Amino acid sequence: MAKKTPEQLAREFEGRKAKGLAKGGAAFWPNILANAVLKLTATRAAITPEALIEMIERESEALDVSVKAGATEAVARLKQAVAKGA
Repeated sequence: MAKKTPEQLAREFEGRKAKGLAKGGAAFWPNILANAVLKLTATRAAITPEALIEMIERESEALDVSVKAGATEAVARLKQAVAKGA
């Protein structure tokens, strides 16, 4: 069995770390969606899929990496729900 070089080990570690961040961030999507609904309700704006998607995408730029993955997941699930309903 060949030994791995430090570069190969570093690449594998970064890949596992990125995968873990994406999995962990995906757990945030219900909270992100709920927060967007609450913000729209507070401003007395109409709660439409388009408004939710726009708000989540706008606010996700300022979030940390793992929470941004959750925002991406929330937008994907919202778009999927809209497509199923159409």
